[in-house]
Amino acid sequence: MTQENPKDYWDKNIDNWGKFYLESSHSQEEFNSPSWLTKLYRGLVVPIEARLMAQRYRLTIDFIDRYVKPGMVVADVGCGTGIFTVEMLKRGARVIAIDISASSLESTKKNVFINAPESLDSVRFLQLNVSEKSIPTVDIAIAMGVTPYVTEIEPFYQNILSQTRIFYCLVLDPKHWANKIRQIFPILNVRNVHCFNRNRIDDILRRNNCSLIERLDFASGYLDITESIR
Repeated sequence: MTQENPKDYWDKNIDNWGKFYLESSHSQEEFNSPSWLTKLYRGLVVPIEARLMAQRYRLTIDFIDRYVKPGMVVADVGCGTGIFTVEMLKRGARVIAIDISASSLESTKKNVFINAPESLDSVRFLQLNVSEKSIPTVDIAIAMGVTPYVTEIEPFYQNILSQTRIFYCLVLDPKHWANKIRQIFPILNVRNVHCFNRNRIDDILRRNNCSLIERLDFASGYLDITESIR
């Protein structure tokens, strides 16, 4: 099975991922898998994923409520459909919506125009591959559902940690049973996701003068809140 470029995947599926957060049907997502496996995955796994996505949404809103304050500059890395960009704008932040996919940025623009039109002057849209270039300087950065599609995790982290004080990020754990199964049977890795060991992430944090504030086990990975100690 050939590896699909993450940008191509998001260009095809960004509108359907917006529905995922809203606990709607995710039956139209295009996987990099045979048709029989796609049908099986949609029937058995996607309903579970939809419930987890709703929980992930609630946890991220909790983080935003705790950390994002009026006047802050925040980065929504991998902004997708702009769900969290809108929420941070509504809390008075200035948001830099960042994505590798032009389709994602267009979806975010539409979301902001519909749900936070009064904040249009407070949002900037930036097409950027964060594994290659640093994000602008911000107070807080979030990256939800991004690292599974990152192949080079170290530059990705460095290009964020060097530019922010607080970083909220989801990472898939290779030691989780679901990810172990994907490693044994690559055909089941229908989204071509990548996992990163906790020790490796901890080492990257140390070398970038950052400390772990909180780590929460979630689904087949972990949610980290980190802080710069420079």
